[in-house]
Amino acid sequence: KNIAHASAHGRNARAAVRMRQVRPRRHAAAARGGSGRATRRKGGGAAVPMLPLLLLLGTSPVVYFMLRSETPDDAVAPPSAPKRPHPRPRAPPPRPDPRPNKQIADLAERARRERERAKAEPVADVGLPPMYGGPATKPKTLGLERCAAFRSAQGPRGRPAVAGLFNTGTNFLMKLLRMNCDFPDACPAQPHIRVDKDNPYAAEIRIMAEMQLARRNHCSPFLLQVPWGKHNPVDWRGQHAAQGLEGVDVDGVLPVVVVKDPFTWMRSMCRMEYAAKFRHGQAQCCPHPVMKTRTVVRFRRERPPRNYTSIVDLWREWNQAYVDVEFPRLMVRYEDLLFNSQETTKEVCECAGGTMKATFDPIAEGAKGGAGHGYHETGHNVAALKFSNESLRYAHLTDADVAYVLDHAGPLQKTFHYPASISRRRLFGEKRICQPDREKWLNSVGLKTSRDGPVPIDDESDGVVVNGFFFRNPKKPRRPGQIFQAIQKANRAHRGHR
Repeated sequence: KNIAHASAHGRNARAAVRMRQVRPRRHAAAARGGSGRATRRKGGGAAVPMLPLLLLLGTSPVVYFMLRSETPDDAVAPPSAPKRPHPRPRAPPPRPDPRPNKQIADLAERARRERERAKAEPVADVGLPPMYGGPATKPKTLGLERCAAFRSAQGPRGRPAVAGLFNTGTNFLMKLLRMNCDFPDACPAQPHIRVDKDNPYAAEIRIMAEMQLARRNHCSPFLLQVPWGKHNPVDWRGQHAAQGLEGVDVDGVLPVVVVKDPFTWMRSMCRMEYAAKFRHGQAQCCPHPVMKTRTVVRFRRERPPRNYTSIVDLWREWNQAYVDVEFPRLMVRYEDLLFNSQETTKEVCECAGGTMKATFDPIAEGAKGGAGHGYHETGHNVAALKFSNESLRYAHLTDADVAYVLDHAGPLQKTFHYPASISRRRLFGEKRICQPDREKWLNSVGLKTSRDGPVPIDDESDGVVVNGFFFRNPKKPRRPGQIFQAIQKANRAHRGHR
């Protein structure tokens, strides 16, 4: 029995040795993903079971977050984030005051009365003043020698268009041509367009309506201004288009530039400077001192401003640029349009290829008005009396001011016959030098001095308009479009007085 047991043990030991000596086949060690079988590593060694490993890796993050989420009994809660308050609903914008601004309403009503009075009066036959050549002097129109070339090149579709600096009478010339000159191939009138008779922009509205229908009617519309903008420099020609004049051929337009006496023009700029901002001290003595009237003009907001040494240099440089151009153009004096309206208008009309109407309309009422011009209404007769007064021409000026103008105005003074001298100033001008009184001037226009600048004297007023500028009452709430709404309310208020 012992011998049999020993032999069986030996056979088992030998079989175990033989099993350890057998190498496994290579294909049995190949990994089979997802099968759950053991795989052999490339570097040899024991095989790793895949299924338990995958289960461990998949359940570890879940267990980790479960343990983190458990909060012990003695744990301290973190501070909660402060709650953001609910945004309050915005208050509705304040309703516009139904009461019209009294000061603006008074300006509009005064301008309306002045316009009606000027229409009722016949235009007086006042000859050209001696300081501009006398009644026998012909119009000093520059560029008539180029009219034939313009008419032959453009034919019946050529049109005149006004240009000039601010306050030179461009609206006056535009209305003189509109009412007294017929052009071939003209666009038909638009009588169906209703315009309030008290609207100072009635002529402009009808002209714009004709321009909108020009392409449909295949006609040549009357132009309010040169296509590049009547107040813009001439070097903008072909590089800029004024609103409503896009696509107009600049070669088919005859620019008619209005030039004004620099002495009277400076006084007009003191009253309403438009886009030309210049240092002119107090309004009572403007434009004295002329040598300190450094001027910055931003003709368009999207373009850089232009700087001028003085207001006189602006007058010389702007007009001289039109004198130096080679294309056809006319340059007329405002004084000829005012004192010799019919003959000057005829020269411009015939130069552009038009014919004068049988009856001449001298435009008795003010050529410009409304809020955009500060409600300044100057009829034909009033303007003739004002610009024929040589004392007003030299008002507030000193000998040094006159000498500065003569030195900086250049040869244009002789070209357009604008003579001036220190001796004439001493004869017609003021004997004493103007001494500005700021508070007195502010009170004269309804303003007073305050820590915030000029404010209305009347504490109940929304604001005061002075030379086109709106001085708001700081005690009143600020409203968007306040000045525009006030102007609209004033216009609606006095329309019932027709």
